[in-house]
Amino acid sequence: MFTVTVGIITYERSETIKKCLESVEKQTIKPDEIIVVDSSKTNKTKSIIEEKFPNVKYIRTAKIRVPQPTARNIILRKARGDIIAFIDDDVICNKYWLQEILRGYSFGSNIVGVTGPVILSDCNFNPMLRIIRKKKNQNFFTKYGDIRCKSWNWIPPEPVKCQIMAGGNMSFLREKLLEVGGFDEFYGRYPTAFREETDPQIALVKRGYSFMYMPGAFVYHVATSKGGISEFKRNSRYFYYCGKCHRYLSDKYFSKILSRVSWLCWSINPPCIWISIILSILRRQNYLEWHKGLWG
Repeated sequence: MFTVTVGIITYERSETIKKCLESVEKQTIKPDEIIVVDSSKTNKTKSIIEEKFPNVKYIRTAKIRVPQPTARNIILRKARGDIIAFIDDDVICNKYWLQEILRGYSFGSNIVGVTGPVILSDCNFNPMLRIIRKKKNQNFFTKYGDIRCKSWNWIPPEPVKCQIMAGGNMSFLREKLLEVGGFDEFYGRYPTAFREETDPQIALVKRGYSFMYMPGAFVYHVATSKGGISEFKRNSRYFYYCGKCHRYLSDKYFSKILSRVSWLCWSINPPCIWISIILSILRRQNYLEWHKGLWG
């Protein structure tokens, strides 16, 4: 039987992490260890955890707003579990979440990661996007580095093998995550740390491993504008840094020629030139900033 560490990185989300930890404590199968790495500038999260969750291993970083890959690597170094299950500080786990994560590892010896839906929800847990029920895998990457992930609204009728896991609900066999060097801290150079969770996933898939997408291992991602990366998403340079991070990922794992042609003609994520123009008009945001980062 596997032992499990639940890992959470947090920044200025004292209220949401309280609800998150309460949902972890209500699991049908209890984790062996919970680690919270907090880089907040206030003591609110520290106070709540010390008062309400004495069994949580709380780590306060010396630096404010430590980059996401650095914080995840702290958890990786400190964890004792065979499995590390990462969740965001603003999700609410359904009570069977961890039970289903563990069940996912029984689907074959090449399964080194298990994930599930991260349902984008309002405060009453009503889905904000139309739910996709397809059995066909919706979470994958292409040979030219186009990253597809529908975890926000994909609930298949049964477990499905996948290649991509959403960072808000992903788990790994710890020894396999260590095998690929954990999380690449290059992404921490930029405020978004975009693709930091995707990097080790692609590294593992390219070594012949797979992940399981378990529909019952779902969490609710409750929309909030406070704390975390959401504060930076309002910055006009958000897409620019996404482009910078994606270019690094692409050059690390995929053909430079294919990726560049795809950015011009057909890529969806990142959005190619013509899609960026359309999105800029429809959403009144400058999606062409993506290409300043991709090509700059």
